[in-house]
Amino acid sequence: MPAHIGGLSRAVGKVINRPEKRAIVEPGGILLVTIGLNEADAKAQIEHLYTRSGSLTLLISAEQTALSAYGDEVWVYGPLGFSGFLALIRRISWRHFEAVYQPAPKALPWLRFLIWPRPDWKIQEIGG
Repeated sequence: MPAHIGGLSRAVGKVINRPEKRAIVEPGGILLVTIGLNEADAKAQIEHLYTRSGSLTLLISAEQTALSAYGDEVWVYGPLGFSGFLALIRRISWRHFEAVYQPAPKALPWLRFLIWPRPDWKIQEIGG
């Protein structure tokens, strides 16, 4: 019997796709950096944050595209080149997130220092 939690459904401990995405809140919302997490840990973090935000944006790696169904907005960090990398940094900066959660900071340890103005940046494991 699945339990429904804030738009996410859980059956036997697994997150199931939501039928529709919420509207993007700008400025505001939460950015979750899932890079460096395995899929199960990333889904647990998404489930934890989904009900706590007006909109949830995910920054995923190219290998984590299966997670793209779970965020209201999804950005992929991959081989971007220099101009693509600068565009990503600008996008994060100009979006003015309420908070950024990065539960695996060893993957991109320098990321928070490139974002200005810097939102409330949480590098500890969520829910832990």
